[in-house]
Amino acid sequence: MCFIEWCNQNNGFISAILSIIGLLLSIIAIVISIHTARLPYKKELLLGSSLLLGVSQIPLRGTETSMVGMSSTATNVGNRTISLTYLGFAIKKDGKLNKMYPVDRPFDSTETLDPSEMHDVQFSKAEIIKGLSREDKSTNVYVYASDTEGTEYKKRIGTVGKVIASLKE
Repeated sequence: MCFIEWCNQNNGFISAILSIIGLLLSIIAIVISIHTARLPYKKELLLGSSLLLGVSQIPLRGTETSMVGMSSTATNVGNRTISLTYLGFAIKKDGKLNKMYPVDRPFDSTETLDPSEMHDVQFSKAEIIKGLSREDKSTNVYVYASDTEGTEYKKRIGTVGKVIASLKE
């Protein structure tokens, strides 16, 4: 009872409590409005990779599947257009990511992705094995993309040894 009487007699205490509640509500409203204002400018890229299988039907022997290569994919899950300058694979060596390029064919992985569009780049089994065979088996392999604004995106897919082993199966 004593505390309730003290609060009733001190108008400044109730004013202070109401001021603190108003200040907290104002801070929450400002944070939400800043977050909402940034949404149209959100830039995000989802990277992935997959193994490519070839299927062939041979008379009298049936159907055979074989590993053909690997594919790296990029999906724009943001709210603005992203212009890619490179999409493919990279290995981490001496703290830097080194891009992989096929040497036997022309390679152009540039693409402009609008929101929710996807682009993929395919590497043959021989290109991947040739590019990775000189590296240490414990070196990390990444799906890697870079855009015209200098932003780099990467996703680890395994080590050189595991990638080569999965292609040889």
